[in-house]
Amino acid sequence: MLPNIHLHPNLALSGLISELLVYCSNKKYGCPQIVRQDALHGHVLYCSYAPSVCPNKVLGCPYKGTMRESKDHLQNCVYERFKGYIDSTNKRFEKMESMIADQSREIEKLQRIIRSGKGVTYTLEKGTSEQSLSSLAGSPVVDGAVNGESSSFGGTKRTVVSTFPHDEITCHRTIASHPCGVTSVAINQDRVFAGAHDGSTKVFDINSGQLLKDLKGHTMSVWGLAVMPSGDRYFSAGSDGTIKVWDWRNEDDAACLVKSIPDHNAKVYGLVIDQGRLYSASSDKTVKVWDTETLECLATFQGHTGGVNCLAALTEASAHQLVTGSSDKTIKLWDVTTGTCLKTVRRGTSEVLDVAVGDGMLFGSTYDAVIHVYDINETRELGTLSGHNWEVWQLEYGQGHLFSASFDHTIKRWDPRRFQCDLTLKGHKSFVHGMALDENYLVTGCADRTIKIWR
Repeated sequence: MLPNIHLHPNLALSGLISELLVYCSNKKYGCPQIVRQDALHGHVLYCSYAPSVCPNKVLGCPYKGTMRESKDHLQNCVYERFKGYIDSTNKRFEKMESMIADQSREIEKLQRIIRSGKGVTYTLEKGTSEQSLSSLAGSPVVDGAVNGESSSFGGTKRTVVSTFPHDEITCHRTIASHPCGVTSVAINQDRVFAGAHDGSTKVFDINSGQLLKDLKGHTMSVWGLAVMPSGDRYFSAGSDGTIKVWDWRNEDDAACLVKSIPDHNAKVYGLVIDQGRLYSASSDKTVKVWDTETLECLATFQGHTGGVNCLAALTEASAHQLVTGSSDKTIKLWDVTTGTCLKTVRRGTSEVLDVAVGDGMLFGSTYDAVIHVYDINETRELGTLSGHNWEVWQLEYGQGHLFSASFDHTIKRWDPRRFQCDLTLKGHKSFVHGMALDENYLVTGCADRTIKIWR
């Protein structure tokens, strides 16, 4: 450190500099003031010769001048005189733009509905109003009565176009019949199938929430459910490594269990039925193929180096392909006819938790809470969907929308072509383990012991 003796000359010099007289920095705009150096900053802040623009610049006024001149300008400014009119006109334009945007979204929804050709026909009892019908369907009545046009009908058929899943979605019913967390769900017609941590599988009526069947067979959590198209038989699988086959309509509960298949060597995380075949994904790193009638194992797909966490079938009749996601951080596309792996997508440092397919796109959720979107033909990444706070364990795709369920207790709906989340569903009080989607409902199962029916 320098001796204090050297500091005094610097302080003296600093004092002399602060007393120097200088011109205002706005001299070029006409300010004649000469001020001390240490007072220059304060003077400039309030100098009437400082450059200025008209306060109505936001309305379009191009004026530039000094502070003192702007006061005179403001008295004659055309934009000041018409300020109220311009403001009200801008507000009307903003309102019109908002209305146009809303109508564009409605038109887009209706176009999707028209393309899908979905409609629901209701037969109204006498005294049922059109308002009640709209409430029942959750959608507007779009055509006239077959036998009349009044607001109340007797035995009249009315067609209501369902806007699900394009429009607003709310919780239609909550089923709280489980003593433990719900780990998997499936939908078939008007039935909800649910697996739980206690190894049980239950069947509910989707409209009333009534428990129709409560079957116990697994010794540990049930992670996979798949229902035959007829709805009479379903398959369950879980942490005990077995696949169980149930004919649940049998009145004798003890006779409902058709067969228990212990062929996997570890936990079974996923089941899918497609074209008469059952596919099972296991942490033993394999996917097995079963005949749904004979229950014979037809093939075993090997290629993953980590547990297989999820799978999804390409539902097109000519596809004959299956997608799997694994803890080895890859997604594989399989030819189910030959059992060969057609393509492998490597996902870097994150495990793949679930996959979904639809409209030429492949979706994969990873442990880092991101959903990756690929062109399924080229396996080229198109983009990512980010918005969940925790990992995404469930994906379902239908009618142009992707649904994701997360450990952050929420379900999100995405427009994958715009890479945007357009709806977030809240209501569960814990992480969502199971999710299923059909043409009319979204069903979620949660660790909070509830099943929610959304529409």
